[in-house]
Amino acid sequence: MKLEKWKNKWKEWSNLRKWQIWKLKLIDARLYFVSIFVGLLTGLVAVPYHYLLWYFFDVRKTFFTAHYPWYWHVLLFFILWGILIFVASLVKRMPLIAGGGIPQTRAANNGRIRYEHPFKELVAKFCGGVLALSAGLSLGREGPSVQIGSYIGTLISRWGHILKGERKQLLAAGAGAGLSAAFAAPLSSSLLVIESIERFDAPPKTAITTLLAGVVAGGVASWMFPTTPYHLISAVVPGLSFIRQAELYIIFAALMAVIAKFYSLIVPFFQERIPAMKLSIPVKMLYLLIIAYAISLTETNLTGGGEQFLMMQGMNGTHDIRWLTIMMLIHFVFTLFSLSSGLPGGSFIPTLVTGGLLGQIFGLVLVQRGWIGYENVSYMMLIGMVAFLVAVVRTPLTAIVLITEITGHFEVFYPSIVVGGLTYYFTELLQIKPYNVLLYDRMFRSHNPKSSEGAGARYHLFVEIMDGSYFDGKEVDTLALPNHCIIRSIHRNRKNLLPQGQTLVPGDQVEIEMDAQDIEKLYEPLVSMANIY
Repeated sequence: MKLEKWKNKWKEWSNLRKWQIWKLKLIDARLYFVSIFVGLLTGLVAVPYHYLLWYFFDVRKTFFTAHYPWYWHVLLFFILWGILIFVASLVKRMPLIAGGGIPQTRAANNGRIRYEHPFKELVAKFCGGVLALSAGLSLGREGPSVQIGSYIGTLISRWGHILKGERKQLLAAGAGAGLSAAFAAPLSSSLLVIESIERFDAPPKTAITTLLAGVVAGGVASWMFPTTPYHLISAVVPGLSFIRQAELYIIFAALMAVIAKFYSLIVPFFQERIPAMKLSIPVKMLYLLIIAYAISLTETNLTGGGEQFLMMQGMNGTHDIRWLTIMMLIHFVFTLFSLSSGLPGGSFIPTLVTGGLLGQIFGLVLVQRGWIGYENVSYMMLIGMVAFLVAVVRTPLTAIVLITEITGHFEVFYPSIVVGGLTYYFTELLQIKPYNVLLYDRMFRSHNPKSSEGAGARYHLFVEIMDGSYFDGKEVDTLALPNHCIIRSIHRNRKNLLPQGQTLVPGDQVEIEMDAQDIEKLYEPLVSMANIY
């Protein structure tokens, strides 16, 4: 009689398991469909953001090259000053829209922060980013685009009543779609989510949703911008022997790592000291605008991130090393002040510009030494963009694939792998911490208590049980979880069940409570127990 009871219980559990697996596949299909919609909506928002930045840059460049009377410059200066003060006030009211947005997106993905008002912050990030870059600051469009996409993924997950265990996947999909819309590069956008936001903890479902959203957003970007100026940069491979190429790549990678070490020290120093200065917002914005306006009067292409200046050098670059070095240093210092302002705007494009100019300078030095010809300088520029991005941001896969996607030059793909790998190794030797990780850690220090979790705070992680995972088939009462981790509830068939006495099956949404300060340490182990990699 007892044996028959156990047989019936096993049969009941088996039927439940089969039903849950079948249902899980339907839920996955729905999630993939929703991720496509997230990609479409992100493209429809982030691509106009990109377009407006180009449009206002052209307007500003036309104004500064038209030689208008002095009183028009006075009027424009005060208008731009008022714009920067307005954007700074937006940041003060909504601190999460400050800076690029990739650290905020990672924090939201990990549950460290919560988008309380995603629609308002989305509008503020969009307007603030357009206005800040239109004033000429040396900022990028990629970080705001990533955060805009994460806001859209959050909104869709709330409006569509998506399960809590799946919301982070739509947030990541939106973030990837944002980068894809910024560069029309869907593959590198997926890699960015894996490398920089998920930190290689992404389950397969996250990778698929991100790729689907990125392809759709990239399609919208390609429709709006059929060709990119990066395609116009030539990349003629120098005819060097294998030994000479190896020497060249090792020297170049070591040089980039050393410069990146200096970068990793001076940028955080400026970002901590300048905001700490006891100056009012109008005075800070005044000093910043004076720098931006002076550069606009002399070399407008260096403003707005410097992307136009880089592309002009790539297509018809100068041979004057001294002048190019001075321009690079001006751009670097201007970028330091722009990033330290805390206004909406990323560091990705300014980093690409710095790396590209370093590559051009290195190439011109090689020309003087007789190693390569002038036609090969742009080739070194593209490799420099990859190497410096790897050294500063520490996302080698994203850097290599991104430059290949946006330029269309597959001849730089294999050299980029070699130089990128060497650069990554040298940055490990120099103990360079990734720039986005520095920003992420800085979000939770004492100077920004509103975004940090206090001591003793508890965090609720929602994981979805996959077929064949460690949690699959386990009884909750017998599970040994890390210290201070407790399973609070199980969501199954639209019902919240108490965990006591339950056996976990595929498709269950499990709520795990832990100490908030342990998120980064326990996030990967707990998610890996519920998923298959």
